[in-house]
Amino acid sequence: MNKSTATRAEKVEPTGQTVEIEITYDRSKPAPERIVQVKPATFMVSKWNCEQVHWYSRNKDASLPAPAFTVDFGKNGSPFYEIQFDHEHPFSGHVRRSVLPDERKIYEYTVRIEDTSLDPGGGVKA
Repeated sequence: MNKSTATRAEKVEPTGQTVEIEITYDRSKPAPERIVQVKPATFMVSKWNCEQVHWYSRNKDASLPAPAFTVDFGKNGSPFYEIQFDHEHPFSGHVRRSVLPDERKIYEYTVRIEDTSLDPGGGVKA
């Protein structure tokens, strides 16, 4: 093959960016409704770009400290190497090598703060 006519695949550098997930908690509400929102409700993390998720919590009342939380992918598996995360270990790490990107597959997970829980989801894109 002639070097002048050979084509090369374009090298794409992964971004390694973080997808931020905000968990909003409102202590003034009754127990089953205290986790007001997980935003975004469904995250998409890019396997190609080596992205990871970072969960963090905040109180709706800004004068109160951020509450401790847990994240559990125990229902239908995790796209990450770990299935549980918390306020002390809030980063997911990269998507497992064996997980194929498929934006139609949503991994449901549970967020817990004290006696309250919410079940958002997340997926893996290319």
